[in-house]
Amino acid sequence: MKHNACFRYKQWMIAIVLAFSCVMSARPSMAGEIDIYGAIESYTWKEFGDNDQRFLEESGALIGVGFAYWREFGNHVTVKPAAEIFGGTVDYDGQACNSLTGVCFPSTTKVDYFGVKLAGDAGRRFRPGENSFVEPFGGLGVRIWERNIRDGKAANGATTSGYVEEWITLHARLGVRGGQDLAPGKQLIAEAGVKLPLYNENTAYLSRKGLGPDVTMHPGKTPSFFAELGIKLNRFKGSLFYEGLRFSKSDEVTTTDGRYIYSSWQPRSAADIYGVRLGASF
Repeated sequence: MKHNACFRYKQWMIAIVLAFSCVMSARPSMAGEIDIYGAIESYTWKEFGDNDQRFLEESGALIGVGFAYWREFGNHVTVKPAAEIFGGTVDYDGQACNSLTGVCFPSTTKVDYFGVKLAGDAGRRFRPGENSFVEPFGGLGVRIWERNIRDGKAANGATTSGYVEEWITLHARLGVRGGQDLAPGKQLIAEAGVKLPLYNENTAYLSRKGLGPDVTMHPGKTPSFFAELGIKLNRFKGSLFYEGLRFSKSDEVTTTDGRYIYSSWQPRSAADIYGVRLGASF
């Protein structure tokens, strides 16, 4: 029941953002632009113990497809909704521990990712020069993804049991973007800012593998950064980007299956995402 309610909540959130995009695109304006792109990114996810010792790392390539829509109104106020779907399979390098003895062995497997990123910004465009602009902005973003850890092998030969996690993070976005015309049809563009978490949730579906009851945790709120540098050549647009995700350790959550009591928490976690976007502007 909880899972179904959460899924409906996410559907409504996506519908609201898409409806907002359609409404804004229908309004009269001075200028507008649609970007459609593909992305490939180098993704790294790490989790740390209380002594800051890293006990797992995931790394590999993810791919995505998305769009961004920018519009400037007569008073130079701008809006920019964006959406992206991403996914892929990465390598898992961690450890498996015996719950009775506390002895841990190195463990490897694969992790499947699938998710969606949504963002909506509003700003104001200033033109310090005839061929340049600066645009401070603020807005909201949401990132929802599934992290499916496959069954694997530990160094002692034992089989490890994977499970599925579902993550959602809602954050405020503050930043500035700018551009400089290099020649007719050629423009250098840049963007940088900070993400301020408002709500984080991680649900581990352990019952599907007989590992205990499902548990929902709320990782701590830690700011992270994003940046992008690119160039537009007429219709073509290419850029390099960075996105960070930071979560401090969650509070401990106690669950029970009627026989045993389980204590769970999400350790301090961090993701670093470096990538390339290639697409077209209309």
